[in-house]
Amino acid sequence: MFDSVRTRLTLWYAAVLALSLIAFAVLVYYAAAAIFYERQDESLRSTAETVASAYVEEFEEEHSLAKAGQIVLAELVFPNRYVQVIDNNGRPIASTRNLSETALPIPLPALSQARQRGLSLVTVNGLRVAIVRLSSDRDLGFATVAEPLTVIDEGLRRLRRGFYAGVPLILLLASAGGYFLARKSLSPIASMNLQTQHITAERLSSRLDIDNPRDELGRLATTINDLLTRLETSFKEQQRFIADASHELRTPLAVLRGETEVALSKPRAVAEYQESLSLIQDEAERLSHIVEDLFMLARQPIDAPMVLLKEPLSLNETVRDCARAAQVLAIRKGVQLNTESDSESIILRGDDELLKRMILNLLDNAVKYTAEGGKISVVLARQNGSARISVRDTGIGISQADQAHVFDRFFRVDKARSRALGGAGLGLAIAAWIVESHGGKIDVESTPGQGSLFTVELPLES
Repeated sequence: MFDSVRTRLTLWYAAVLALSLIAFAVLVYYAAAAIFYERQDESLRSTAETVASAYVEEFEEEHSLAKAGQIVLAELVFPNRYVQVIDNNGRPIASTRNLSETALPIPLPALSQARQRGLSLVTVNGLRVAIVRLSSDRDLGFATVAEPLTVIDEGLRRLRRGFYAGVPLILLLASAGGYFLARKSLSPIASMNLQTQHITAERLSSRLDIDNPRDELGRLATTINDLLTRLETSFKEQQRFIADASHELRTPLAVLRGETEVALSKPRAVAEYQESLSLIQDEAERLSHIVEDLFMLARQPIDAPMVLLKEPLSLNETVRDCARAAQVLAIRKGVQLNTESDSESIILRGDDELLKRMILNLLDNAVKYTAEGGKISVVLARQNGSARISVRDTGIGISQADQAHVFDRFFRVDKARSRALGGAGLGLAIAAWIVESHGGKIDVESTPGQGSLFTVELPLES
């Protein structure tokens, strides 16, 4: 039962409400009791002053304490109250009929307080008693008025009964309403749970329904839908990557297997074996490059840039080393390779091996797609707090539609020519990843038939 969020919310709501109602009832009860007792004291004082005033007037006419008391108490009627006139020593002079045989025992300290202050309030034998001097300038005695405390107790008892019946009833009704509200509020989550259970790897295109995108549940559903979109994109990318990788690996493996079967099918001359082994070596090297590139891309993180072991390095020397290595390929292809660099040394914190891999990939790509007699230039410069590396060639160029995909894995502008040149479409993807891992960016500008310009910007520490 407690596994249900609705039940837990209702119980928490009921507990908090119960504590609040109990605290409120206690405060109201004691506040009401204080008001009841205060009003009783005020009423008794007023009655006592009325008796004292009437007694003094009769005493002025009759000149007798006992006779004045009898007249006053006979004329004034006070239901449920006991009225008594006493002398300065507390002895009764006159009293109402309900006190004809019993005198109110007034403590002497209360008489002293009334004599000094004109009023005293005491509780005697379950009676609340107000004591007032008959005259402020003469010691004629005191007027006492008493009322049972049970009058107040009965009112408080009724108030308690009201709380005993009302608090549980309110708590029950509020808990039922809270459970209904919790169930209604959480019903979208139950619907989201049901819809999510039907979303599988084969149905990642499904999305959760959103009734109100502005509330908390709507924003949660939006977040889940965004997550599903990312997962769908990741799954499709993974499937495409596996398919492309399998396709790229299938060709060299087929060549290796076919050439090996042909070589072993019958005895051959040494020259024929050497020719087969040479072909096998070329395909093995191509396969090795593809596997190495795949391993490099496997290091690429999905959600965050990889933490590189960055060390200070001279980007001028890195570019020169890469240019010297690419010069061998350029000379073999009959392509002219020029290098330009700022005279001032550009120091960058980065991974030297990865940066060399990135620059060599760009240069290798430029050499492959530049015809004999073409030109390639590498320029390193400092610009706006960044190191800018530009690789320009006069090769076949890239169409506007293909420029948005040149950094995708296994993408090749000229697939037939790329396969003949041994390319797998991973070089630029690796270069882009290395640049992004160093916090930089890479762009391409190209015109078909005129060449391409790849620009890398790497941030420098200030």
